[in-house]
Amino acid sequence: MPITSAPHPSGAAGDGGSPGRTAVVVLAGGSSRRWGGRDKTAAVLAGRAVVLHVVDGARAALGAGAPVIVVAPADHPAADGLAAAGARVVREDPPGGGPVAGLAAGVAALPPDVDVVAVVAGDVPFGGPALDRTTRALRADHGVDAVLGEDPLGRWQPLLGSYRVAALRTALAAAPAEGRSARSVLGGLTVALAPVDTRESLDLDSPEDLAVAAALLDPR
Repeated sequence: MPITSAPHPSGAAGDGGSPGRTAVVVLAGGSSRRWGGRDKTAAVLAGRAVVLHVVDGARAALGAGAPVIVVAPADHPAADGLAAAGARVVREDPPGGGPVAGLAAGVAALPPDVDVVAVVAGDVPFGGPALDRTTRALRADHGVDAVLGEDPLGRWQPLLGSYRVAALRTALAAAPAEGRSARSVLGGLTVALAPVDTRESLDLDSPEDLAVAAALLDPR
C-alpha cells in the first residue's frame, strides 16, 4: 500500500483548481455488544445524543453548508435531532452489514458536486478539528487519495479522515461491502497520515468511555 506519513500543514482548503464541495459521512449504523446491544451513538452526552455532537463538530469544522449524510436506522433515537440539523439519514444495505457497507451507502448518497468526503464514526464526539486538518491536508496534496488521522499510539483511523470521492468509490467497488473491515478499503489508495490527539480520536466503545467524554466536557 503506498503510504506517506509526513504531516501536512494546515492552510486554506483548496487544491489549486476548481474544487468541489466537501461533505461529511457519519457512520452510526448499529448496536454494540459492549453496550449491551444498545446503540452507542444514541447514548446521552451532556443532554444530547452522541451522534448529534459528532454532526455539530463536523459542521463547526467544515462549515455550516457542508452536506451531512448519517448512515443509521430510520428509527434512530436521534432521528428528529438529525433532521433538525439538516442531516440526511440513509441505511446501509444490508442493514447491519458493517462499516464498509455503511460507507458505501453514505458515498452513494453524496451530492454530485462533492469531491472530498470527511468520514467519521458516530461514536467519536470530538473529531471535528481532526476532520478539518485531514480535509485541508488532502486538498493541499494532489498526490494522495486520503488523509487519515493517526492517534498518539500510532494507530490509523480510517473512520476519522478525508477521502477523494472518486478514489473511494473505486476502492469500495473492488469487493463486496458486507462484512469488510474499514482497513480493507485502504489497499487501493495512496494514503497520508495526520496526527490527531487523544480527545479527537476518543471513541465511545464502552459506557466507561462515555464517562471520560463527559469529564472532558465538564472537568470539574
